[in-house]
Amino acid sequence: MKFLYLWPFFLLLLIPVIIIMYLLKQKAVDMPIASLFLWKEMYRNVEANTPWEKLKKNWLFILQIITVIVLIIALASPYIMSGSAGADHAIIVIDNSASMNAVYEGEHTRLEQAINEAEDYVRSLKTGTGISIITSNAKATLVLSNSDDKTQAINELKSIEPGYVAGDCAAGIEMVKSMQTQWDSVETVCFTDTAVSMEQVEGYIVDLYIPVNNTSVDYVGHGMNNGKLVVLAKVSNYGAEPVTTDATLYGDDELLQIKTVTIQAGEAEVVYFDDVIFEGSALSVELSGQDAIKEDNICYDVLEENKVTKVLLMTESNLYLEKALLLVDGIEITKSNDISSFSDFMTQEYDLYIFDGMAPEVLPAEGNMIFMNVRCEELYETVSPMGGVMVSVENHSLTEYLDELSFGVSSVYALDKPEWAETFLSVGDTCVGFIGKKDVQTVCVMGFDFHNSDLPLKMEFPILIYNIVNECTASGLIGETVVSAGDTVTINGKLNVKLPVVTRPDGSEQELSDYRMNYTNTEDLGVYVVEQHQGTARVERAFAVNFPASESTITNAPSAMITEVNEDAVKTTVGGMLNLRNLIILIALGLLGIEWIAYIRR
Repeated sequence: MKFLYLWPFFLLLLIPVIIIMYLLKQKAVDMPIASLFLWKEMYRNVEANTPWEKLKKNWLFILQIITVIVLIIALASPYIMSGSAGADHAIIVIDNSASMNAVYEGEHTRLEQAINEAEDYVRSLKTGTGISIITSNAKATLVLSNSDDKTQAINELKSIEPGYVAGDCAAGIEMVKSMQTQWDSVETVCFTDTAVSMEQVEGYIVDLYIPVNNTSVDYVGHGMNNGKLVVLAKVSNYGAEPVTTDATLYGDDELLQIKTVTIQAGEAEVVYFDDVIFEGSALSVELSGQDAIKEDNICYDVLEENKVTKVLLMTESNLYLEKALLLVDGIEITKSNDISSFSDFMTQEYDLYIFDGMAPEVLPAEGNMIFMNVRCEELYETVSPMGGVMVSVENHSLTEYLDELSFGVSSVYALDKPEWAETFLSVGDTCVGFIGKKDVQTVCVMGFDFHNSDLPLKMEFPILIYNIVNECTASGLIGETVVSAGDTVTINGKLNVKLPVVTRPDGSEQELSDYRMNYTNTEDLGVYVVEQHQGTARVERAFAVNFPASESTITNAPSAMITEVNEDAVKTTVGGMLNLRNLIILIALGLLGIEWIAYIRR
């Protein structure tokens, strides 16, 4: 038998109080007596004036102590595990998402409590039961597979490290569904602080959520005002009481400014740091004091280096395109109408090449490319053009907010979309515009001339060109400067030189396996530095990994499933344990009734 709560046992201190009350003598009462016969009792009356007497056998006294003990046990909510004895295999799912770093009952974290509970569960299994262990956040990881060694299972549980990635046990439950068909009988126990569906899974959830007081720095950003750096931070209070705290701004570990802020319960405040003097690369804002999750009390930001993107535009004449390109910030355009002179431009490095109605014999090995109304058999195939058709947009990041866009064209190539590309413009089921990454280069193709369409007359035209150019613009050594733990960062190293090296927040270095890749090893919080030696030059850029703001508070705890989802979910939530509290309360009420009867008859 185990207990959900331990604090009621402090009420055992009431038992000495009851004992003391029974040790106290009743105060003697003066009685007028007509005879001197009772003078011999005077000594006894004098004795009665002393406060204590010998504790006598008293059934009422014993009933009161037993009743108090039973009520205390009821408050502790005792329960016994049920159902696991008959299962051939037990699967343990441990939620190690960022929210599991919250303090649990002031002693340890929710994750530590989950591991302790899971260890007790393993010990309670019958000998020979197969055990599998899964950790789950944004993705599921199989830690132990089908082992009947309890010692090994407990050691694997103890080795689970806290994580800072957003998520819950949903990924772990999906893995359970694919595993459970291997055995005849399986019980799944999910240790989590977030509601998750146990549909199609036999087992139950151990709810580790308890309300906590927590404040966090959700966001740090910067800007310029009259040539001076301004930093802002969003600070949220997820607790039930107002909080006053100091928000401290650091620049590369140097203290820059301190602001005191008061945040009302359930609200957020924006803290401004004006006239900041800093010439480094990384900023951070940190809150003072202690709360439920210490990791979300600090948030990072990185100052980006202003970079000019070099674009080479090869076109006879396309005023529509040139005007649309002027709306894209940070690009420097070089224009030429002579494709035969393209080799002369190869002495310089361009981030983006735009080929409008013409294409070179030899394509550039670096830099991204946009092709419009031109054939290029080296990258894709075209068929005979179609005439007088309507082009519509497909669901793609390039066409975000352009869902209703359609336009007519008098002539358009049907494109044979390569496997590495995605369609964003189509005529019916026929692709007429695609984009994708070929090796290390982003390639965008549109099979028509803007002059042969009414697209430039549409108000969405500049937005479409802006999205395409941004997608195809080389973003420097790194693509993202601020991400949440577990997110992907695009690294675009220069080819044919040394491989980029990533220095992690703990100081360790990791050499990448390729010049350009999606870097996913972002589980640790802090500032990462990407460095590459490009000949005689050394290029260095930084990006920050922050605690995911969505994990600073839990709004959908497993206990909410009892009233908010169907009956099956309720059963899976509580079906793994038999709570004895109500039974013990009935026993306590019975004892109170017996005590009352004994008092009346006394």
